Amino acid sequence: MLQFFTTLFGGTLFVLAVIAGIGPQNLNTMTHAIRRNHEYAVATTCFFADTVLILIGCLGLKFTESKVVLLLINVVGIGFLGYYLWVKIRGLNKPHDVKFSHEILDKKSAILRALALTWLNPLVAIDTLIVIGGASTNYHGIFNFAFIAGAILGDFIWLFGLTLISRTFAERLNRPLVWLFIDISTILLVAYILIRMVSFLFT
Repeated sequence: MLQFFTTLFGGTLFVLAVIAGIGPQNLNTMTHAIRRNHEYAVATTCFFADTVLILIGCLGLKFTESKVVLLLINVVGIGFLGYYLWVKIRGLNKPHDVKFSHEILDKKSAILRALALTWLNPLVAIDTLIVIGGASTNYHGIFNFAFIAGAILGDFIWLFGLTLISRTFAERLNRPLVWLFIDISTILLVAYILIRMVSFLFT
């Protein structure tokens, strides 16, 4: 039982490390929260859209019998995480101000935009289908489902936490030191996960 919850918690941390950062989907989520423009509808849409991709990636790879495919997925995931880590480290020397859109959308348009930034965004597809899906293949049986549950929980915590924090502290968020702290935390988490994935690959 302890190992089950440890795996679930690990899946949560893994997803938080992978999806944390300012990309198109997250920036859109923050923008709606700061503008108080259908922010929870946008967060909910992103969460369910992400969940679909996570399930496709994790369950699809779970039933894939080809070890070559599983190995390739893990290698691609490690490659992407390595590149992402390098980009985040390189970006530490750049300004961390974020410009938010002042556009106000109706609810339908806000939901459609959130779907587009999730399902038409190649970075989200790589995160969910390849990186998270590939990591899930390192767990078997009930622990595989524990990892998947943790991954979905991590996505929920991130999206709704991001929305709540952005909505509450809108005026204080767009500061260089805040984004520098977020980037450094992301670098440490991604580095840890990358080391774990490489160790899984060789074992």
